[in-house]
Amino acid sequence: MPARKGDALPKTKDGAGDVTKSKQLVLGRLYGRLPLPELVGLTPQFDAIFSLLDHTVSSNEGNSALLIGPRGSGKSSVVHKALDALAEKHNGDQSPNTIKYHVVRLSGFIHTSDRIALRDIARQLLIEQDLENILIGSFSDAFSYILNLLRAAGTEDEAQQPPVLFILEEFDLLAQHPKQSLLYTLFDIAQIQQTPIAVLGVTARIDVMDLLEKRVKSRFSHRQIHIHNAQSLSDFKSILRNALYVAGSATVVSSSHAKQFNARVDEILATKEAETYAADVFDLGKDVRQLFRAFIPAAARLSTLDPWLSVSRVKEDIAKEAMSAKFQVLSSISLLELCLVIAMKSLVQGGSSKYNFEMVYNEYKTFMSRHLMAVAAGGAMRVYKKPVALKAFETLVEMEIVRPVATSMAAESAAGGGTLGRNDLLAGTAQGTRAPKEYRMVQMMLEPGQVVDLVADRIDVPAVIRRWSQQ
Repeated sequence: MPARKGDALPKTKDGAGDVTKSKQLVLGRLYGRLPLPELVGLTPQFDAIFSLLDHTVSSNEGNSALLIGPRGSGKSSVVHKALDALAEKHNGDQSPNTIKYHVVRLSGFIHTSDRIALRDIARQLLIEQDLENILIGSFSDAFSYILNLLRAAGTEDEAQQPPVLFILEEFDLLAQHPKQSLLYTLFDIAQIQQTPIAVLGVTARIDVMDLLEKRVKSRFSHRQIHIHNAQSLSDFKSILRNALYVAGSATVVSSSHAKQFNARVDEILATKEAETYAADVFDLGKDVRQLFRAFIPAAARLSTLDPWLSVSRVKEDIAKEAMSAKFQVLSSISLLELCLVIAMKSLVQGGSSKYNFEMVYNEYKTFMSRHLMAVAAGGAMRVYKKPVALKAFETLVEMEIVRPVATSMAAESAAGGGTLGRNDLLAGTAQGTRAPKEYRMVQMMLEPGQVVDLVADRIDVPAVIRRWSQQ
């Protein structure tokens, strides 16, 4: 295979271990399994969370707080960084026979009931004996029993219990448990001075406080830490660079491999395609996860034969990611289906906002008959019969490129508006079951300009059809 332009870095002389570690590290960050090495624009939130957890571990304080921010804003990364910094600070004081503190992680996605959460709390605290017997009582009694066992086993001083840090991911889902016994018990114990625990809830819902019962709110400290998406385009790009960079060290990869790998990352991020795509994603929603998705295929291709990110392949992946989902679906439709889409575009430009299959087929047949002599010489096109075209039309309905439209007041009220679902047209409920499907009114969910772009991107479209779409 000939070398691609922009892929001229020399092959690495390092072993396969450097390439494997680089691949695992970058993919782990892009998929969100590993935290980023640096926090961009999140220092105040990190300081607040670290201070809260450190006071619980150092001073045996009971604390509770909520970390609120949109998905992909870095909430989990901040929590991971704070826990890593806490472990680094207190590991020196920890003797082999003494447990300084415990960390318990719960998630609303996994722990769908308080009983499941209680089992996992005991498992993470390594206390599972006699658990079946204590689950018969109330949640509060069972949880208190677990803490008493922890106090007796965790330290030589029975009056002193090792602090427990509770990290509650998807806090809003945990708040939907019946009676909210888990949250009430945790917040209630956090207020007791003799039981040092910290409860940190992580959620993407800004209205999460409205989900809490009054008795739970009374036990909560009402401390909220808010995280926002990147506030500037430069910070947005820095997040991507941190995800792709590989640090050279003895425990990760060699310095020479990291230097060449990071040089290729800088080359890719300096391209016009990468800068334009990053700016578009930032303007659209500032979701860094969408930006990461464009670089996952290139990172997954890393191997000993191709140890660097490919500039040309990243450009191709960015072009595919920038393409809308609707265009990705339309890129695989047949030529007949494309002709029907162009026929609907012609009807729209002629002033028809609603049309049925008969009108679309007549527009298609009229054009094809007028240009049949021109296209017959190539032998690649012909006028399809109505049953075949109807099948292609139904395929467009299944893909929701064409949607049925209500024409009567009764149908509009049944649909809750003016547009019905695809099953209404196929099942015959759009305008009553008596109306044949060929005469049920529909509407195309594409703008005329989008149809022109769709045809321009296809290389298998005859010239006469291409000219028809541009009329």
